[in-house]
Amino acid sequence: MITSSDNSHEAAQLEKLRTQLSTDIEAMQQKEASLKEYEQRLRLLVEHSQSNRPPQASNQYFVTSPAADRTELDAEWEKYERAHALLEAARRGLCDDRLAVKDREERVQLRETEVARREAWLKNREQELVALAEAKAREQAVVKPKPTFASSPFLAARNLLSRHS
Repeated sequence: MITSSDNSHEAAQLEKLRTQLSTDIEAMQQKEASLKEYEQRLRLLVEHSQSNRPPQASNQYFVTSPAADRTELDAEWEKYERAHALLEAARRGLCDDRLAVKDREERVQLRETEVARREAWLKNREQELVALAEAKAREQAVVKPKPTFASSPFLAARNLLSRHS
């Protein structure tokens, strides 16, 4: 059974939808009018730019005296070819120079690596020599007692005989 509260609720929803539709329609009509104005301005701008554009020149070449122009053209063309040949020679030379510099850099890097390796080996060798020198100095610093007849009779006799000989 449908009650009056259900009917009033549906009526309120329908009224709400009707107002929402009417506001949406008004917004769409405003957007449409705005777009029409924009389109009209664009058309005016296009017409204005086309009317102010200078006429396009045709691609026509005028030759007054063919023989004179031809010799001048040939002379200019020869200048261009000489300049181009000089430019190409310079470019090849520059390329060769770049390759030579690159090769030299590689050799310098190899030499640098070799020198660093030798320096490391030399440093290690110097440390070893310093350690050996210190060890010898410590050995010499330790005074060896001379053998006595009581502690080592044979060494004492040898020392005694070797001094008198």
